[in-house]
Amino acid sequence: MMLRARAPRLLFRSFTASPPKAAPTPIAPRLLPARRSLSSSAVQFEEQYAGGLQWLHWAMAAGFAVTLGTAKLSQWTTADTPWNGGRTKGQTKGYLMTIHKSTAVLLTAAIVPRVALKLLTRVPAALPGGRLEHLAADVSHGLLYGFMLWMPATGMAMGYFGGKGVPFFWQFTIPGKADKTKEDGAFAGKMFGWHTTAGSLLYYLIPIHVGGAMVHVLKGHAIFARITPGLNAAVKSA
Repeated sequence: MMLRARAPRLLFRSFTASPPKAAPTPIAPRLLPARRSLSSSAVQFEEQYAGGLQWLHWAMAAGFAVTLGTAKLSQWTTADTPWNGGRTKGQTKGYLMTIHKSTAVLLTAAIVPRVALKLLTRVPAALPGGRLEHLAADVSHGLLYGFMLWMPATGMAMGYFGGKGVPFFWQFTIPGKADKTKEDGAFAGKMFGWHTTAGSLLYYLIPIHVGGAMVHVLKGHAIFARITPGLNAAVKSA
């Protein structure tokens, strides 16, 4: 009788009792990869150079390409040039060097804001890499800034102490020293030697700099989004 009395109550409890709770699944392991992905992307997006530095970087890169290209073309010009309207070798060299020197004037004007922005704005943290990679990057950047100061300084000194001045796109000429002495001419010659020697080194340093950037690209680092105007926003919206 007791078993019969308990049966309805046991049956009722089996329907009304809550099901056993399953062990809670840890949320952190499931969210951790996503959080890491988002945080790494955020670092890539946020770690940028200042906008002014971005524009000056590419403007000066284009300027250096022009100055190095025109200098090399002038060296390669050994005869009259049909591609330049049939001008003589001397005329073509003068044409190329006017572009070279005029562009150098623009680069000289850009140095002060470039260095000021570098010193006054926040510089992004170094990209992931070994100690030697970071050392090589620091050395190459330091050398590039040194060349940015050295090349215009020696070029302008050469034009001034040589007495010829520095032309600016056939518009005007920054005057040279009027009462040039023999010592001034010797100093201008020394500046010419230092200028050309340093310029020849740039043909190696710049490819090393570009090659280093390509290494970061192959590693999946968003290096160009750090230094290219508008590219970071495009990456975010993609």
